[in-house]
Amino acid sequence: MDTKNVHEAARTIRRLWEKHGIQKPLRFLGFCLSLLPVPVIQQAGLALDRHLGDKQFAEEVDALWREIRSANEKVEQVATLEEAILEIAETVKSHSELLDKSRRFSESLGAVDSTFSVLTDEGSYQEIVNSLIRAARVSISSQNRSTNVIENTRVESPHTHLHASGGSKNYVDGSEFTDGAGAVSMRGISTQGNIHVSGSSVGLGANSAIIFGGNPNRVTGNCPSCSKVVQVDKRRLVGFTQIQCPHCQRVFPYSIG
Repeated sequence: MDTKNVHEAARTIRRLWEKHGIQKPLRFLGFCLSLLPVPVIQQAGLALDRHLGDKQFAEEVDALWREIRSANEKVEQVATLEEAILEIAETVKSHSELLDKSRRFSESLGAVDSTFSVLTDEGSYQEIVNSLIRAARVSISSQNRSTNVIENTRVESPHTHLHASGGSKNYVDGSEFTDGAGAVSMRGISTQGNIHVSGSSVGLGANSAIIFGGNPNRVTGNCPSCSKVVQVDKRRLVGFTQIQCPHCQRVFPYSIG
């Protein structure tokens, strides 16, 4: 590991400590910064200053720090930031999964500081359909009995956060989340709580859930002729006044309350 990078990363973290207070999980950020070229370390430090107040970002850093600390308690005990960065480097060398996570996190810090954010609130509804989202960080949130629908969409980002609270949900179908190295496909699921997607892994926060089904646009009824159940996405009925039963082929007028 280049000594210049280590010292520059440590200086950057010390400046953040002066503003945000000494926090041991920032030792991990120091290690991530040390993997970047020196000019990029300075740039990434400015971006970190803005991100440290973000709850999602802080939770992600804390989770990775706990994994590293669990693998080697010494990372928390060494006296200086420079020693901590080198100790973390030695730790992740023998833990391939931690090394991959750290590299991806480091790359996201060095990427152009771009964020794609969707917030749906107060009983509202939003759709992201047939889209490509490319950003350093992606946040899709629904609150207070609201719904987001993400369909046939590709999300390219090292870090994606799906949040749903207060009786809300995110419905995801036919969509892929990738960081370029790994990918996660989601089809016909709803998410509740905090879901983090990075590479080929999905992390669930406390009291969170991934539920199969839950399309908010699906309506169900019984055919008045054959009594069999008919399901349809109500968006496909826009502009029509009749529906055909797929079982008995009878055609009937319909209305959606």
